Formats: sequence, C-alpha cells, structure tokens
Amino acid sequence: MLRILSSFDDRFSRFTLSPPANGSDQQERNAPPLPASANSVVEVEEKSLQESLDLIQQWKRPSESSCRTFIWPDKPDLSKSYLNAVDFLQEFVKNPSPAVDSSTLDSAQNALQIAMLRLEDELQNLMETYGKPIDPDSLKETTGDNGDEEGDTNGGDKDGLMESNAERGRVDKNVKSMSIELFPCEIVTILGNIATRMVSNGYQAQCRRVYVCNRKGALEENLQRLGFEKLSVQDVQTMPWELMENEIINWIYIIELAVRVLLRNEKELCKSVFGDRLILIEDIFAEFAGGSITQLLNFGEAIASAETSPEKLFKLLDMYEALSESLSVIDDLFARGSGVDIRAEATAILSRIGDAAKRTFSAFENAVQRETSRNPVPGGAVHPLTRYVMNYIRFFSEYTETLDYLLKDRDDAQSRDQKSRSEGSCKGPLSLLTLNILELLEKNLDTKSRLYKDPSLKLLFLMNNLHYMVQKSRIAEVRKLIGDDWIKKHSGKLLFYHTDYRRTAWTKVLSYLVDEGISVSSGSMNAATRNLIKERFKNFNTAFEEIVKTQSSWIVSDSQLCAELQISITGMILPAYRNFLARFQKHLDAVKYRERYVKYTPEEVEDYINSLFSGSSGSMNRRKG
Repeated sequence: MLRILSSFDDRFSRFTLSPPANGSDQQERNAPPLPASANSVVEVEEKSLQESLDLIQQWKRPSESSCRTFIWPDKPDLSKSYLNAVDFLQEFVKNPSPAVDSSTLDSAQNALQIAMLRLEDELQNLMETYGKPIDPDSLKETTGDNGDEEGDTNGGDKDGLMESNAERGRVDKNVKSMSIELFPCEIVTILGNIATRMVSNGYQAQCRRVYVCNRKGALEENLQRLGFEKLSVQDVQTMPWELMENEIINWIYIIELAVRVLLRNEKELCKSVFGDRLILIEDIFAEFAGGSITQLLNFGEAIASAETSPEKLFKLLDMYEALSESLSVIDDLFARGSGVDIRAEATAILSRIGDAAKRTFSAFENAVQRETSRNPVPGGAVHPLTRYVMNYIRFFSEYTETLDYLLKDRDDAQSRDQKSRSEGSCKGPLSLLTLNILELLEKNLDTKSRLYKDPSLKLLFLMNNLHYMVQKSRIAEVRKLIGDDWIKKHSGKLLFYHTDYRRTAWTKVLSYLVDEGISVSSGSMNAATRNLIKERFKNFNTAFEEIVKTQSSWIVSDSQLCAELQISITGMILPAYRNFLARFQKHLDAVKYRERYVKYTPEEVEDYINSLFSGSSGSMNRRKG
C-alpha cells in the first residue's frame, strides 16, 4: 500500500491508515487489536482509495493540449468509474476516518483537484463539440401570418396601409412555445453529472466560467443566424427610413424568437445542468444572456430616440407590442438575482418606445392640422390628405388597445372638448382623439374647398372627400372607434352636399325647360312665342353643353357615388326635357335650321349625363338632322 501511494505522490511515503506514532514501540504493541470487521472495512477503504487515486492519476490533464484525449462520451464504463472515483474521494475528504492522517488527506485533496481540472476540460470539450446551432430556415418556415382573416387587408384599396403579421415581423404562436435541442439529451445528462461534481467540490467558479463562455458565444451566434446585426445609435439614426423599416421588422422577429424560443430553451438547459441550485442558475443565465438582451434592447432605445415623423408610428407600435408581450417572459426568465437589472432595463426601453409612439401620434395630429397645400386637386377629386388620414386611422385602429393604454393620460383641451361632446358614450382615449382628427380634417378640407372658383366644383370636392371618409368609417375596426353617430351625422351632411351641388350646378339648365311666358292657343302660336321657344331650346343647349364639357373633366372616382349623382341629375333634367320637347318641338318643325334648336334626343341627353365625372374632357357630338 505504501509503495502504491508513494508512486502517486511523494507525500504518500508517509501514508498510513493508523495515527502517526507519537510514542514508543511499546505503546504501539500495547494498543488493542482491531476487530476483524474493522480490518475488513479498512481494507475495502484502502482498496477504493487506491483505485480512485490510480484512475485520477491515469487521466491527469497532460501538459500539452494537443495530447489530450477525453473520457466522455465514448467511454461509458470509464466515465462511470471516474465519477465514482470522484464521489469516493469527495466523501473521503469530507468525512475522513479518524484513522486517516493529514498526509493521506492532502493526497486525496490533491487528487480531487486533478479530477476537477479533468472535469473542467471534459465539460469544455463536450459543450464545444456537441452544442447545436439553431436552423433559422426551419424557424422561418413556421413564422409570420397566424392565419387571421387578414388576407387582402387593403380590401382592394391601393392607398391601404394594412400589413399582415408576417409583414410586421410577428412570430407564430406555435413557434413561441416550441422546444429546440441545444444539446443531445445524453450530453445534457453528462453535463449535469460533471457540473454537480465541480460545484459540490468548490469548483463552481470554473464550472460557471466554462458554461457562461460557451453559451454566451452560442447565443450570439444564434442571434447572428437569425439576422441580428449590431448597429450603433448613430447607424440607426442616420439610416434611411425605408431601410430602417426592414431592420425593425427583423428586430421584432428576432426579439420574439430570442426571448420565447432561444432564451427560454437556454434557461431550461441551465436548469437541467445545474439542478436545484436556483440562485446559481439565475446568476449564470443572467451572465451569459444579459449581454445579448441588452444589445437587442439598445436597438429599441435607438429607434425610440430617433427623430419623430408620422410614418414611423406603426413600426413603433409593432415594436412596443412585441416587447410588451415579451416582457412577461423576460420577467420570468430573469426573475431574481442579477437578472433584476435586465428586467428593469427592458421595462425602461418599453416605456421609451411607448413615449416615442405618443410623440409620433401627436406629430400626425399636427400634420393634419397644418397641411397647407394651396394647389386645388384637379377635378375636385379626393384630396391626398383625406386618403392619407383615413388610411392612417384605419391602420391605427388595429392598435386600439395599445393606443388606448398609451394615450390614457392625454388631457389636452381638444380631447376634453371631444369628451364633453361625447358625454355618456364611454369612448376610450383613442376614440376621442380620432373624432378630433376627423374634425381637423374636415376644417382643413373646408379651407381647401375655397381654392375652387366654381361653387359647384367646390361642393363636388367636399362631397367626394366626405363620401370617402364615410366609406372608410364603415370598416369594422374604424366604426368601433368613431361610432355610428358620427357615420349617421356625416351621411346626412353628405346628402346635403349632394342636394346643394345639384341645385347649384343644374338649376340654371333646368330653368330653360319651363313654359313660363309661352302661350299656345288653339294649336297655333305667334312669332314672338315661337322665338321664345327657340330661345329656350338654344339656351338649354348652350347651358347643357357647357356643363357637360366642364363636368366631364371633373372626377368622382367612387363608382357608387358617381352613379348616384348621374341618376340624380338624370331624374332632375330628363323628365323636364322630355316634357318640354313633347310640348314644343312640333312648333319648330317648319323653322329653318330646326336642328340648331332641337339638337338632342332624350336618350342623348341621358348619355351625356352618364359621361360626367370621368376626368376626361367632354365633347358634344351634334346629332345629325
């Protein structure tokens, strides 16, 4: 036994299982003999110690890294024996027999140190060799649109701003809960066995260092595989918005996958390896994952501090919702220990993104109020501002819950005024602000209508724009925001514009088709009366041709409104023309150049009315006599 132990360590030359001799040989001879059973236990312990020391020495870390061979995972019998040896030595050192001298104890402790170095190498090799990077393509196949009924979100409207979940970067719910294999299951078991021995033997720092270094690098690599690119604040704030939109979509995709898939699975791995050591797990996880989360959050902060403009609102809201939904997971992942700082950082960034969204919403309100273009839209068509505002409202109606939360503290004079006028309607903050925006738009459009010199065109412009607003307000999400009262009120206002337009534009034409001053007795008339009839037909033709020529170039792009106007005008003009024609055209049969006066049949009049509002210059092809 002495020979074996001395070959392991020169200090083993003093090895003995009995206490060192402090007296004479006589004292030794006078000591009572050990019972047979005690001798048996000592022999077993000596044998186990010898085998453990031999095995540890055999797998001592070589000085040259190139000469290293490894126990795991290809030597299952050896690996089991090695761990048993470590366990034996640990117990031997922790609870030494009274008969063990300090030299033997030191040797066992030295062997444990050698074993810990070996386990550290094994841990590092296993993690470097068997770690599995994620496959971003397999994740992307299951991300994006949740199958919600958003197919053609624009409803055929080219001005639509709606986007699907895929276009927003949102991740499918199934992906958010998926498990990924960061290591093969059998390797995870080995990692846990090694970590348990290292931590319990006081090598927690070394075990932690290896684990953190490996998982930190793996997490950064996986984020890069997903497309994450580290951008400085300056990079973000100087990037053109078109490019930044794509970066934001990518960021949303990455942060949802990072938090709900990568980090959640990393935390599970950490628990599997380190067992019930909760504080250690929290600290290790925060140490290797905190840096990546901070890098992701820094992008959000850079976006939040960038210059405000209305077109950025929806991407800010997408970011806010994605981070808000991820925050509960972040709180759970970084529940205690050093992870608390990461939770606080994420909450602060969420608040800054929310503040940026509120500033952007205010910028949109100001833009509606202050848009002062002085060029009238050709043909009285729908103004670009109207399309922009209504589609903007349509888009932010998809974020009602989020905006209601963000805007709940708005207490400016305009919102108070809207609230007083909507008393009892229980409208949320966004509803009140939307009604205020619509009011601002109406005032702006009323100002722009004054750019038209023709009163009829002014009314057509107001009708076109209000009809567009009412139509957009009937979309389900927008309707919830503004309510049926607004739609009913403005539908009535639209009818008023319609009636006023018809009266302003066509009353003069209609005035030439009355029989006032025309006297026909016994089927005959005098020359003065005939001349009056000729004058009426001539004036009608002139007025009708002028209005057709003018209003054919006017624009009513909505087919329903266009048809309603044409039907209304036809109903106003055609019966009167038929009646006038039936009563008086026969008195012009003998008149020279009759076709100069009776130029159009009722069918032709109707055709010309139906050609109005096409946006093309009207031409009056005279009917051949």
